[in-house]
Amino acid sequence: MSTVRLTQITDLHLGANRDETLGGVTTFDSFQAVLRASNAQGRADTLLLLTGDLASDCQPGAYRLLNNSLNDNGREAIWLPGNHDDVELMEANLVNYPRRRLYYADGWAILLLDSSKAGQPGGHFSDIELAFAKQSLKALAGKSVLVAMHHSPVKVHSAWLDRQQIDNHDRLHQLLVDHGGVKAVITGHVHQHHDSLWGSIPVYSTPSSCVQFEQRSDDFALADHPPGYRWIDLHSDGSLQTGVEFLNDFAQQCDRSCVGY
Repeated sequence: MSTVRLTQITDLHLGANRDETLGGVTTFDSFQAVLRASNAQGRADTLLLLTGDLASDCQPGAYRLLNNSLNDNGREAIWLPGNHDDVELMEANLVNYPRRRLYYADGWAILLLDSSKAGQPGGHFSDIELAFAKQSLKALAGKSVLVAMHHSPVKVHSAWLDRQQIDNHDRLHQLLVDHGGVKAVITGHVHQHHDSLWGSIPVYSTPSSCVQFEQRSDDFALADHPPGYRWIDLHSDGSLQTGVEFLNDFAQQCDRSCVGY
């Protein structure tokens, strides 16, 4: 049975230089540590799925730094924007990694959607994005589909993050249900491991490659958890396996007195 192997890395929050920090953690260092951990797990040849907030504040230099880092590591990568990103700047500076909205592998397709809304932290699908999703899903009839987006379409039971849930998620949900072959949704944004169901569709949210948010918190708070990533194996029979890994040898500690970002 052939298997498509992915490594999802999300919420990198890179700056224009290697010294940028978030919550006391140097984000370039933590991203590099996650890449090394993925390699050590035997996943150096897997496709990287980068699910948004690749920059801390859409700096062109952050995307150039990412482009060069990925290129130096010889990694294949696909990406989508988050609320801290700017698609036009991403396209202009990720020169070795042109934007791909659909990725095909054996009997699978990965559909990458933009859930960001300019100037807003919360998720929203524009009419244009929903039309793209509808058209793509129609073209993917008969295929097993993995859908990737930045924001969560389901609640994660943290009051402040749940206010940033995709506000019109129901419009996409019906399209996914109608397709019949959507096996899972993969997200970022919430800086924590959270598995849930969106109706009958599994939703997997993934820890950040830098700092994590405290789970089940009413207000912003950082958790004392190290950087993490998700591995995903897509099997030819339409099933998938996935799990989350946290780094066990990353020396930097987050500053839990941080009150926002």
